[in-house]
Amino acid sequence: MYSLTRRWICSTASSTRDSGRRRPDMKNHKSGVIAGAVLILVLVMTVAAPLLTPSPPNQQDLTAGLLPPFTAGHLLGTDELGRDVLSRLIYGGRPILLIAFVSTTAALIVGVIAGLAAGFLGRGADMVIMRIADIQLSVPPIALAVLLAASMGPGVKSAMVAIPLVTWPQIARVVRADVMRVSSSDFVALARVAGLSQFTIARRHVVPNVSTVVVVVGTLNLGVAVIYSAAMSFLGLGVQAPRADWGNMLAGGTQYLESWWLVVFPGAMLTLVVLCVTLVGDALRDRLDPRHTTSNRTVDTPAGA
Repeated sequence: MYSLTRRWICSTASSTRDSGRRRPDMKNHKSGVIAGAVLILVLVMTVAAPLLTPSPPNQQDLTAGLLPPFTAGHLLGTDELGRDVLSRLIYGGRPILLIAFVSTTAALIVGVIAGLAAGFLGRGADMVIMRIADIQLSVPPIALAVLLAASMGPGVKSAMVAIPLVTWPQIARVVRADVMRVSSSDFVALARVAGLSQFTIARRHVVPNVSTVVVVVGTLNLGVAVIYSAAMSFLGLGVQAPRADWGNMLAGGTQYLESWWLVVFPGAMLTLVVLCVTLVGDALRDRLDPRHTTSNRTVDTPAGA
């Protein structure tokens, strides 16, 4: 009887995940597919930077300073020190994407654990974790990140620590809401009646049902991490010169606004990456959790209509 009950619970949990969720084909999300391809292209370019750049990113030529775009040998022009903007733009994606990936991974680990604990372990854990999150969310995240980075000293490591510390509460709140939804399901209640431990229920039934939310929120958080990383470098708290980074390239370009290419190109790369990450996140949300898609919403009609 016990084994039959367990099999029924597992089948119910599986059907709960799949019921009413006709997963739309990714072909219907052309913008998400294109955005994903662009992100892969940017990632490949940054990894293969030594093979693609016309010159080292820090190579100076004071006789060729502030050359405009499409100058011979300098497709995107040069900065005030004669450094090739295209080379620095490609190399500049390396630290900012590294910081974004590392900080997003760390924020996911902390946020998912906190959200699972808050949504599944009972009112006491929920109250403590959510009050901490609420207090932290009462402070603008970017201001808190700048404060933390300033207290630790400028550098890549400071950014990698500060960004997860200010972004985990948003992840925890989203995960907690989905965990509470799953925890109130019949199959979880029956699993408790069947005598399964809290850990087993969480591992077998709760975590698989919230994994799609984790993927989506992690993808969207990646775009936030890119913005925060660039902002900290812009303020001199992240990647330090002369190492190329889109944030400190923007900061340097603001001193030479008549040389528009020093600001426009790194700003365009930041905008492109964040936009593509957002589009990929939206496409993943619709693909993995079609409850959010307008095409799958049903309109209630009056009886007898």
